[in-house]
Amino acid sequence: MNGSLPEPERVLLTRLSAIGDCILTLPLAVRAKALWPSCRLTWVVECGAVDLLEPHPAVDEVLKIERGWLKRPSEWLTLRQSIRERNVDLVLDPQGLTKSGLIGWMSGARQRIGFDYSQGREVAPLVATRRVGRTHRHMVDTYLQLLSPWCEIEPGQGRFEMPVYPEAARRAEQILNDLGWQQQSWIALNPGAGWTTRLWPVQRFGMLAREIYRETGQRSLVFWAGSAELLMARVVEEESQGAAVVAPATTLCEMAELLRRTELLVTGDTGPLHLASAVGAPCVSLHGPTWSDESGPYGNRHIALQSPLRPPTKKLVRKGPNISMQAIELNDVFRACQQLLATSAASSLAAA
Repeated sequence: MNGSLPEPERVLLTRLSAIGDCILTLPLAVRAKALWPSCRLTWVVECGAVDLLEPHPAVDEVLKIERGWLKRPSEWLTLRQSIRERNVDLVLDPQGLTKSGLIGWMSGARQRIGFDYSQGREVAPLVATRRVGRTHRHMVDTYLQLLSPWCEIEPGQGRFEMPVYPEAARRAEQILNDLGWQQQSWIALNPGAGWTTRLWPVQRFGMLAREIYRETGQRSLVFWAGSAELLMARVVEEESQGAAVVAPATTLCEMAELLRRTELLVTGDTGPLHLASAVGAPCVSLHGPTWSDESGPYGNRHIALQSPLRPPTKKLVRKGPNISMQAIELNDVFRACQQLLATSAASSLAAA
């Protein structure tokens, strides 16, 4: 920690993708604005997280760039000019890849804080003017370590401070009203994932919904994004024998508002998991090729289940059979759900 470092006036945060990773980075923006309330924080992004980020109180500006720009050198000059116009004096690079590092370098900022090769990859550590070593385990705490030159970073202290999205909240209430669920508690299920290796067998989601309904009377709403996940959601609905319903198409903000209203989310390591955690929904997360203590739900209101099997090679972490996820037993997931639902019920009774 170095108190002699100048206080920045204009901060550029280069977390370009993906949606889940952007959500995990939000506490970094929140802490930066708490450290420097008068600074202007611009977030560069190339994924669909824009709608979540633009209304966030810690983000003054979202600079949306097109995917694949790194492979189109003809666009570099225009991008560089756009970034230089913002007169950035500090770059925070939590992504730690070539594309994020180059955007920071293009900014011309004298202070560019990134990770060394304990977390950064490719050329990113080489273009940072100050490199931070990763010592914390969870990614939220890891990203917060970029502020370690200015303050102490204690694990578990990150805050998302997610705003309410008014229009999305009205849509969420309408969805629940159409289902007749406004006066009852319900469970959220998300069977999809960005990697096939992160997919828990879809039929087990349906069986889980059936067991939860038999035990508690709570039905499940099945979230999806894209045609492939819609098919998965329909399989869950069919397997549940009436205990689960496929959700209508939702935006990210609408999903956030629905998850804010659920008793529990069950999902793998994917964007909706981190969105639910950020808005305060209890989660049961399922981890096969990823580590639960690294990218599981953040905070204490959750249960993260780690598969007893790991992919046999690094090549099979992202692409390959989902044998790690298959090793997570239905009974273990059901017991985790029972535990969280019982805790929630006890808290409600105590509050009453």
